[in-house]
Order: sequence, then C-alpha cells, then structure tokens
Amino acid sequence: MDKKIIFIIFCMMIAACGKSANNDTPQQRAAAACEAEAKTRIGEKSYQLDIAALATSAKSADGSWELQAPIVIEPGLREEAKQILQCTVRIQEGKPSEVTYINFIY
Repeated sequence: MDKKIIFIIFCMMIAACGKSANNDTPQQRAAAACEAEAKTRIGEKSYQLDIAALATSAKSADGSWELQAPIVIEPGLREEAKQILQCTVRIQEGKPSEVTYINFIY
C-alpha cells in the first residue's frame, strides 16, 4: 500500500478512538442534556454556559448525575443575570438522557 494511504487510515483510526473515548462519557452526555433543558427553559434569551465545567462538576448519585456550573443569562445586557445552574440527569443505556431536576439559583 502507498505510504500516504496508510498514514491517512492511521490518522482516521486515531481520530475515531479519540472521539469515542473523549466525547461520549456519561458526564458529557449529562452536561449536554442539562444544557439542552436549560436552553429550553431560557427560551429566546442569550446565555453563556461553560459546558466543560458543567461536565467536570458531574457527580454520580443513585443512578443519576448531579451537575452545577455558573450560567449568565443575557450576558453584556442591562438584564444580565449571573446564576448557578443545577441539574440532575438520569442516563440509561439505549434511552435518551432524562433531566429529572433543573434549577437556576440567583
């Protein structure tokens, strides 16, 4: 085989391994579900949320994940509100992640 083709296949394999190892942890799935629910609750307002910090905060509790991180709603505007987003997410194999609790603390 041509060395370029082998190199390309090798790079694709490394990239595939990295994605499965790093982008699909239970903590990251819980954080994504929490952010999606927060976005639904916030509606049309803009917001800033560090999804990595949210995922890092995840703690396993009774078959669910508890997460919290700072969130800024309407950043840079007069209506800006700095809050803490708290969220509990249940993750079950073969089912979508389910947000069982969400709270915005002022």
